[in-house]
Amino acid sequence: MVPRLCIAVADEMLAAALGLPAFNRCLSPQETLRFREQRYRDGNSAYPAWYLFGCQAKAVDGMVEIYRRQGADVFLCPAGLLSENIAAEIIDAQLCSLPEPLFAAWQERQLAVFGYLPSAYAAKTSLAKALQKLGGARFLPLQQSYTRNSIPQLPAIYRPVWLVKSAYGAAGRNRDGTPYTVWRQEHLQEMLPALLAELADGDELICTEFVFTCDPYAGFADHVVHKMHFLSRPGKVPAPYGRYCQRFIHRCRHELLAEKKVVTLGEFIGRPEIVSGTIDEVAAFADLAGCLSFLSGRVIFSVDFIIPPDGIPRFLEINKLAATFADAFDPALPPLIDYYAGLSLAAEKHKPA
Repeated sequence: MVPRLCIAVADEMLAAALGLPAFNRCLSPQETLRFREQRYRDGNSAYPAWYLFGCQAKAVDGMVEIYRRQGADVFLCPAGLLSENIAAEIIDAQLCSLPEPLFAAWQERQLAVFGYLPSAYAAKTSLAKALQKLGGARFLPLQQSYTRNSIPQLPAIYRPVWLVKSAYGAAGRNRDGTPYTVWRQEHLQEMLPALLAELADGDELICTEFVFTCDPYAGFADHVVHKMHFLSRPGKVPAPYGRYCQRFIHRCRHELLAEKKVVTLGEFIGRPEIVSGTIDEVAAFADLAGCLSFLSGRVIFSVDFIIPPDGIPRFLEINKLAATFADAFDPALPPLIDYYAGLSLAAEKHKPA
């Protein structure tokens, strides 16, 4: 029997992939293939279209085509329309978040679920706690999480520059779309009571040391962020996909921060130079990877990390919806989105840790 495979996609991402302002219904397998034929040749499409439909110019086949080649009847569904009684044997949730009760209901039905991470790990505070539990405290920057009822005091260890962000967010922006901000310590300590007073009940504010580098492989640049692709599979520790990563090389605007005391992250670090690099010489990188074993199941994600002068990588965040999975960092390997979709459909149901 031909398995029905549903690729669940965050509503806005699916609309962007289809080139539409909004979209709120499932696509049949026939419609899905028609969109694949159209979008595959469109070199100007948004990255969600590369993931789903591939891109001829980038040499990416895309999830729809790779799953179809394995004999699946593939259709697309906006995440907002997912239900317990979905008519599918396999659900791929790599491109969306799933509520835990819905995932549990699918497991009871013994459906295969790919691309799932518990929604708790969308919070940076949850990631930090999980990393610490597995002995990864040394890979975390000095940081403190606050609620509106917290004592408004920074950690006693002095750090001249701090990054302020919400518990949820990515790509330098908080969940509400506002940018992360960078502060001189003295000014942040002065303004911290007011910042906490503005928090809504249940919200968290994270103050983390701004980690500086002195990278000899990047002209001794003072802020070099590495983005590495990872692949997790049931029963296995998440592993880096190949040896290559992207390196975002920044030279910070210290004079501007000294003048203004607080600036947005973008103002402070400016536009990066993006080059490839390898993890071969990164001290303790294998140990950092081993501390990510709480991320279980068949899923792909990117890890952002930075290496200060002590050589120990500092974990910044993970991103399951990264905009880089169609990029081939390692010239010897296919794009990760294609490799991920090409894994066996039969052998890798999600197995909770």
